[in-house]
Amino acid sequence: MNVLRALVGAALAAAIWLPVAAVAAPANEFELEAAGSSLTFTAVQQGAKFESRFDRFTATVRFDPASPESGSISSRIDLGSVDTGNPERDEVLTGADWFSVGRWPEAVFTAGRIVRVGDGYRASGTLTLRDVTAPVSLSFRWTPASAAQPARLLGSATLERLAFGVGQGDWRDTAYVGNRVDVQVNIRLRPTRVSDKSVSIKGNSPDAR
Repeated sequence: MNVLRALVGAALAAAIWLPVAAVAAPANEFELEAAGSSLTFTAVQQGAKFESRFDRFTATVRFDPASPESGSISSRIDLGSVDTGNPERDEVLTGADWFSVGRWPEAVFTAGRIVRVGDGYRASGTLTLRDVTAPVSLSFRWTPASAAQPARLLGSATLERLAFGVGQGDWRDTAYVGNRVDVQVNIRLRPTRVSDKSVSIKGNSPDAR
């Protein structure tokens, strides 16, 4: 029994100090590389276009140009990170009549059907914004990774804000803020890394990670 305990103890000790192994996910799986990526949208207010961006969002892409139909895209957008360049407008957008981030802090886009269209691709999926889920299609071009650059997805989508209940009360009047919203996606993507982490048994000691 003492020998068994010693063997188990040695195995656990080894598990604690073994380095975390990082293994590559399948070659066609990618995650967002924040540097150099952007998610923006353009709308019309009082007859003039204005461009906004979201500073915090995620993107996971499974894509192989040789087999686009097997691909998928998912993204989560932190609506509170909207930046229109106008703090007063940002405050209105995050309020109850617009994004209502207190109740619905993020939007989610998922697409499980990708087809080739001309020299590009179209991803058909859904966007969930506020408490509404509706179809949205993303048209995009794909640039494979090279020795110097990660893969890039450059795309666009058009949606109507009122279809998602964005703009309640008097804001439903499109005479002041237009109904159409044009979304632009320009993201860099690196191969997904999957960490094979051992379970920590060191509790809450200062050295635990």
